Amino acid sequence: MKRLVTLFLAILVGVSLFPLHALAVDFTINETDIDAYLLEDGNVKVTEFHTYEFDGKFNGITRSLIPKKGTSITDFAASENGTSLEVERDDDTYKVFRSGKNETVTIELSYLIQDGVEVYEDMAQFYWPFFDTSNESDYENFTVTIHPPKMTTNVIAYGLDEAYKTENIDSDGTVVFKMGLVDSGKNGDIRVAYDNALFSAAPMHDGTIRDEIIREEQKLADKEAAFLARQETLRNLAPYVTTVFGLYLLLLLVYGGRKEEMAKREAEHLYHKVSLVPKEMMSMPATILYFRNQVAEHGDMLTAAMMDLVRKGNIEQRENDTFYLVHENTDLEHETLIMDLLFKKIGENRIFSFDQLEKYTKKTTNQETFYKALVEYKQLLKEEIKSHRLLNKHIKPRWITGLISLLLLSLIILFGVHELYMWLVFNLIVLGGLLLFVLVFQTRTVKGQLISLQWQQFKEDFNDLQSSSWYTLPKDDKERALIFSAGLKDKKLQEKNKYFIESNAVGQPDSTANLLALLTLSSTANTSFSSATRTVAQSVNSSSSSGTGVGGGGGGSGAF
Repeated sequence: MKRLVTLFLAILVGVSLFPLHALAVDFTINETDIDAYLLEDGNVKVTEFHTYEFDGKFNGITRSLIPKKGTSITDFAASENGTSLEVERDDDTYKVFRSGKNETVTIELSYLIQDGVEVYEDMAQFYWPFFDTSNESDYENFTVTIHPPKMTTNVIAYGLDEAYKTENIDSDGTVVFKMGLVDSGKNGDIRVAYDNALFSAAPMHDGTIRDEIIREEQKLADKEAAFLARQETLRNLAPYVTTVFGLYLLLLLVYGGRKEEMAKREAEHLYHKVSLVPKEMMSMPATILYFRNQVAEHGDMLTAAMMDLVRKGNIEQRENDTFYLVHENTDLEHETLIMDLLFKKIGENRIFSFDQLEKYTKKTTNQETFYKALVEYKQLLKEEIKSHRLLNKHIKPRWITGLISLLLLSLIILFGVHELYMWLVFNLIVLGGLLLFVLVFQTRTVKGQLISLQWQQFKEDFNDLQSSSWYTLPKDDKERALIFSAGLKDKKLQEKNKYFIESNAVGQPDSTANLLALLTLSSTANTSFSSATRTVAQSVNSSSSSGTGVGGGGGGSGAF
């Protein structure tokens, strides 16, 4: 019994968590034909034929019918090939039950619109939205036919939005609105007016309506004429707009390239190689982050930070892979943060080990604190880089380009509104380039180019370095070369460092003891810090992580 209850609860939870979209029915409404028969008493008898093509299992279709004010929907029924189908109503939505799989079906719907025709002293009108912006399905081929009670030639008809200029008036007074493809979320009201004598049995409203209908129809025509005139003006203007803004983007690219090249040439002029390993202008972690274009994993940066603190004597490695905080003397905030994190939050009594790190980061209560410290550490490194003025952000040209981009955005919106889609796409591409310039454009200063040039040259020279030359390097240069290689995660550099250190350790253990310790630390720290930061990042990320037609009315179609 307990097993059955457990199984039931598991199924219940699974269903509740299962994505709703996975249960959605895949279908296309290939064709919709609606015939509205206007009756002498002012009611409207409607027959709809909807052809659905289903891909997969389905249980039926839905039809929403929202009546206009003063009207009501009655006598709703559904059938297929003359066979009645079960219907269930929920407010203004009707569910028609007809199950199947991978079928194309045509469902006939019929209903009566009570008082659908408004009769006035001069004319009678049928003004109705068979769908509105609440409709969530596309109609591939949508047609509405309005049938008067009797033959007549006194007809005024027009459509709005999707129905505009789709009407055709037959000789007997029948009006056909052939709209074709109608996307979801669109309006498409139709308005048809006849002689009021055709509706002798319907109640009559006071006043006349003919002049208003003609006036509204003329407004639509004037509105379209104005739209076409604006469209033509924009079409003529578009090539010049695209050319001007495209040339401006090209000039920005040339400007950026020249600024970068000028700084690079001056840096090359100032560069004088004194030692294989460049002199220290910034802390090693900041140098590594800058060289990696300020994109690096937290684990790599923590490894470099710890190695650099060992090099500077702030940290001392002791037996059993434990580390002791010797002193906290530093002018760099990010080094203070790292020492505080490792030896006070994670370790205790000025002692830190990677076993303590693993235990600390496994506790959920510590993970957010650790993650925030990582983010703050990286930000402090960026602030150190910023203090050396290594990057020129070009604030003024970026602001000017931002303002120009707003102007282009306004024109792009106009192109979209006026259906000039080709020019819209072209200018969106240009706008993307301009916004990219505004958001990320910056060039290295002469000092920035010089640091980059020095360390790039180090990479090239170190790969060709001989053991005899490495042996003559100062101890601090050897250590910084090792830290740079570890922080960069350059396998060739790391293997070369390892070869030099281990080869020279033979017979000279004392002179290379600190290097051997740093070499071991580079591997152990990277493995432990990478594992810890992944665990914390996964934990933190997992925890963070209708309109209607005129006068009311409307509706839409769907399936279930």
